[in-house]
Amino acid sequence: SESRAKLGKLIGADHIINPLKENFAERVLDITGGLGAKLYLEATGLPDKVWADIEQAIWEGKMINSTVVIVARSDKKIPVTGEVFQVRRASIVGSQGHSGHGTFPRVISSMASGMDMTPLITKKITLDEVPENIVLLRTDRTECKITCLF
Repeated sequence: SESRAKLGKLIGADHIINPLKENFAERVLDITGGLGAKLYLEATGLPDKVWADIEQAIWEGKMINSTVVIVARSDKKIPVTGEVFQVRRASIVGSQGHSGHGTFPRVISSMASGMDMTPLITKKITLDEVPENIVLLRTDRTECKITCLF
């Protein structure tokens, strides 16, 4: 979404690619001078829509050993082309957002070095508003981080 793209730029993303508005693989290859990326994050929750573009960028790029990290939750099946991952020695891993070795120390280090994470808090609610917001989060993806104040 446009709002999340703006948040990404605000907290330091060098490039934002909206795969609904531009050719993802072409932009990745353009930005990297034809290499492709070392790391791809599937954060859309729409792997059935974006996976072919990720594979194209891996296949057409010169980079080997790329990793695709699935960070968005989705019950959609991912249409993986084994040849792309075998020939390019790429891998697919899953991440639960906050899990993984070293995640919290890296976030703390980033904040200590000046990264302002507060723009990610897009809504503040009271404890009484928690149940209705949990229901909203199932279908409304406009909020990035909701903080409960009490």
